[in-house]
Amino acid sequence: MAAGPSLRKAARRPFRKKSLMLKKQEQPSEAPQAPEFSEGDKARACQWFDKAAECRERREYDYAIECYITGLGYWPDAVDEGHMPLRSLAIQRQQAGGKKPGLMDGVRGSLGGRDAKRAMLSAERLLAMDPQSGAHADALLKNAIKGGLLATLKWATPVVFETLRKDKKPNKARFKIFRDALLEAAALADARGDSGLETWLLEQAVNSLEYLIVRCPGDEELKNEQRDLASKHTISRGKYENAADFRDSLQDAEKQKLLHDSDRVQQDEETLEALLLAAQLAWEAAPATPALLNAYVEALLRTEHKPQENEAVKVLMEAFEKARNYSFKSRADDVRLRQLSRDARALAARARESGAAEDQQQARLAALEQRETALEVFRERVAKYPTDLRLRFKLGAILFEAGEYDEAIPALQMAQVDPRSRARCELLMGRAFFEKGDALQATAVLREAIDHYELTDEHSKELLYWLGRAGEAAGRSDQAREAFGKLLRQDYNFMDGDARKRLEKLT
Repeated sequence: MAAGPSLRKAARRPFRKKSLMLKKQEQPSEAPQAPEFSEGDKARACQWFDKAAECRERREYDYAIECYITGLGYWPDAVDEGHMPLRSLAIQRQQAGGKKPGLMDGVRGSLGGRDAKRAMLSAERLLAMDPQSGAHADALLKNAIKGGLLATLKWATPVVFETLRKDKKPNKARFKIFRDALLEAAALADARGDSGLETWLLEQAVNSLEYLIVRCPGDEELKNEQRDLASKHTISRGKYENAADFRDSLQDAEKQKLLHDSDRVQQDEETLEALLLAAQLAWEAAPATPALLNAYVEALLRTEHKPQENEAVKVLMEAFEKARNYSFKSRADDVRLRQLSRDARALAARARESGAAEDQQQARLAALEQRETALEVFRERVAKYPTDLRLRFKLGAILFEAGEYDEAIPALQMAQVDPRSRARCELLMGRAFFEKGDALQATAVLREAIDHYELTDEHSKELLYWLGRAGEAAGRSDQAREAFGKLLRQDYNFMDGDARKRLEKLT
């Protein structure tokens, strides 16, 4: 006998109640805390990233993906070091005919659950195997937010938006999920005091709505939501203006006027002094707050006066000594390097203009001090972060400019593993061998560099020019003529016609 309606309703009630309880439990009771990653974790992550780059060079794409994912397991917020090169690798793998994930790939890891980091990495692994997958991109963004990984969610936001825009017909449901995720992320950023990120996320939400409205012009509900969201973005932007956290305490009309004035490109000295004083007072009230310290330093640097810049260096170094946070010292060193570079340029310009021997001597001394300080700074940074290949490249380039070729070559050899700087590393290595007088090695390095480099731009011209010079010095006239000839077909007057003159002497 069939059950009656009342019995069927009674049978369904417990399931409905359970469902509601599950939904309630899924909502987080509080915003996720900002994750912290030790220097040891970052170092282990970078080792895996380096291994991934090596695998990519050998076109072992699938293993390279696993290496990146393993590294991100140690440091999941590593955008420049992990997420971005993995995304680039995914596109390269797809263009090379890489297969999309199969059934077994999909069951390797859950895209949901309590472990947000694990779910995010599972989604990113699948996205790397299918870069255009909206579902995997959505899961990556959702779990980055759930795990409180603000740097990652900022990187993932345009990735998701790009998959939305590639849909032949706008998927309103996915757009709504995307906007809701951005609003949740903006609330998280606000809770952490990152008003700059909050404003940026709201702006992305507004942009996604405007994109959708253009394709659905008659949807009044979307237009109403767009107006509400635009108002929220405007309020957030007003609160944020110029990322000066100390301004939150400026309530009276006079201080609000200073807030408005600070947005002008050209500010008078009186306004800058008032802003600097406000920043200083806010920092002195809570000197252990990094955001207030950074705001004070930024206000000091904005004056573009050397005494204030020196004060910024002093404040940063004192903070470094107390907290042992290397980022403070790194920023102080950046200020010092900018000062030295500015002084060196000014003295070089004066020496060119006057031609006086004393001015030329001062310019040489300033350039030497700048170079020696840069070497000291970047040697220290490489020792601090030995797996950071960008720092290796910068150190190698400075060593080359300093004429320290025997030290520059191994630094550049290590840095060339990074695809982003490989071409520049090979050029500088070839030139270093040339300057050492080893024309044969220079020829071999530059020839390999040209074989790797596919574009026709200023870099390719430099490669050809120095290959011609190396061939010329090695007595390989045919190779030199070939390199100079190809260069002239690209740029007849390269190096003020030097390549053309050298070719004429060889023919």
